[in-house]
Amino acid sequence: MKMDVIGYVLGGGVVVCVFGTLFVLEEESIPGVWAILLAIITLILGGLLFLRLRKLGEQRTKEFKRISEQLGMTFSARVKGRAKDRATPPLPLFGEGRSRVVTNMLHGDSELLGFAEEFEVRIFAYGFAQQQQDQHVMQSVICFQSPQLNLPKFQLCPESFHNKLWGGRFTGDIDFESHQTGAEFSKKYLLRGKDEQKIRALFTDEVLAFFAGQDKICVEGFSSHLCFYRALKLIEPEDIPAFMKEGFEVFRLFA
Repeated sequence: MKMDVIGYVLGGGVVVCVFGTLFVLEEESIPGVWAILLAIITLILGGLLFLRLRKLGEQRTKEFKRISEQLGMTFSARVKGRAKDRATPPLPLFGEGRSRVVTNMLHGDSELLGFAEEFEVRIFAYGFAQQQQDQHVMQSVICFQSPQLNLPKFQLCPESFHNKLWGGRFTGDIDFESHQTGAEFSKKYLLRGKDEQKIRALFTDEVLAFFAGQDKICVEGFSSHLCFYRALKLIEPEDIPAFMKEGFEVFRLFA
């Protein structure tokens, strides 16, 4: 979510007051009444910041709903239960961490959207709390399910996101060193999966050349499922058409 000027001011005020309160508590020469006053101001500013963020979140949700209506897709602000299970297929990203959430989901199919290919598509914000770090990770994701897909289970991410998203646990990199395009791809990306032979067959010269010419793309696939995202990046409502275009380009590589 984009923070506006008011949000930044309130956030800055909370930080200043928190450090001010701690400083006053450590300085015996300063009367304790100042610590109480700063604590009260911190609570007030924190409350205002919470309300501001909630308002921005509501505005963001309204914008996503408006975009979904323009595109002729269905919309869900928060996805739970079976709908959440359908939105998050058995791919590595959706098995990460805890406290997993799916929000602002747009859902449609090829018939509804007027495409020749056969698929269902879901676009949503997906977040989870990392197991070994006190950090909540969130990114926008586009997921396809199609009978035109028959994929071995694989996970692709840029080298730069290795430690940020997976904490160094991304192992078993499959490299392509037989020609220049493959070498360029392998320098940029980490690719893993158990069935190396099928994955190598899937990543043809055309696929390697596509990804070698792109930056910061993450792709995961298994059976009839394909997922595309940029790690740690949340898109704005107005960027949905461009995000869909990128996702469809990746889908057509593998369909």
